[in-house]
Amino acid sequence: MELVNRYGFYFLILAVISELALPFVLGHYVKGYSQTEMLISSFGETGMRTKTAFQVWEIVNGVLFILAAPAFYHHFVDTNPNVALILALFIVAFGIGDCIITGLVSRAKNSEEVGFASLLHNYASGAGFVALLLGTLLLIWLYYQEHNQVMVIAMLVIFLLAGVFMLLFAMPKIPIIKAFQVSHRGLWQRLNLLFLYLPYVLVSVSTIAKGRG
Repeated sequence: MELVNRYGFYFLILAVISELALPFVLGHYVKGYSQTEMLISSFGETGMRTKTAFQVWEIVNGVLFILAAPAFYHHFVDTNPNVALILALFIVAFGIGDCIITGLVSRAKNSEEVGFASLLHNYASGAGFVALLLGTLLLIWLYYQEHNQVMVIAMLVIFLLAGVFMLLFAMPKIPIIKAFQVSHRGLWQRLNLLFLYLPYVLVSVSTIAKGRG
């Protein structure tokens, strides 16, 4: 556990870099792949030559996120142990839901393939997104308790941006507003992930810079 606490922030940074790089690396192997229109999970669909690479990549990233969670708990436990524990669980939830399950269970390629596995993929991924977004709220509260106004403001701005991009990404799946057609869904997914990851990267980098990681 001491080893995980010591290197957890490095695991987090490595996982985020890996997640952001994944679509651009695998995109080179899919003819006609559009980074702005197509989703990242398309790499794992049935029949895609990138399926195995995508699955392994996501499972490894999920493990890295899970290994990072104890470091966040350890870092904030003196500020608020209950909130620190929930924050760590949210990070684990993302690692399992949006990474490991996404790697193990493929998304349906078309409406005819939609079944339990595809629904599990979609809901687990969505739950992971929400977990990281709620985790940012917890970070805002923790830094507020630490009287760190700079981080509070930074986290709040990032939270709002992540929420906007999450709405744009999820709009086609929301019954009330799905009639409003939004293009470039792949772009909104990538921007959503970028701003979901950013608070945790900031925590990791700032902690490492202070020699506490």
